[in-house]
Amino acid sequence: MDLRAEVNQILARLAKSLRLEDLSLDNNRHCMLMFDDKIVLNLELDEKYGQLLVYAYLGEVPLVGRENIFERLLETNFFWNGSNGLTIAIDKQSQTIVIMTRFQLPLQNAMAFEENLADFVDTTEFWMHKFATMVQEAEEISLADD
Repeated sequence: MDLRAEVNQILARLAKSLRLEDLSLDNNRHCMLMFDDKIVLNLELDEKYGQLLVYAYLGEVPLVGRENIFERLLETNFFWNGSNGLTIAIDKQSQTIVIMTRFQLPLQNAMAFEENLADFVDTTEFWMHKFATMVQEAEEISLADD
């Protein structure tokens, strides 16, 4: 079975467990899911490396207080201690912070994948809130300095 077909099978199982009608990769090997009307989960097949990439955008980096935010996020990434094993990075083009992980294909355990995906969503929700707090604190510090 090719990787695209495998990922579409994984997505079909996921759709069934989430009680969705259909879920599959589009022509760009990409699929999006929304949780709680705020978390947009991206799933993307990287055929070159045989991986399913999973990522979500946490928010845009403000112009003020960037250094402090970047420092805190880098501390979080140190041995993945603060990110539950996920990677937090910046999408340079959009200046948006992204949380991400990847799954090697073929999957060894579909049930474990769904559990890991649920953990990813929970960690994303935590970091969306934490990042919003970082941005707010940076803005407050900037206003106090003016």
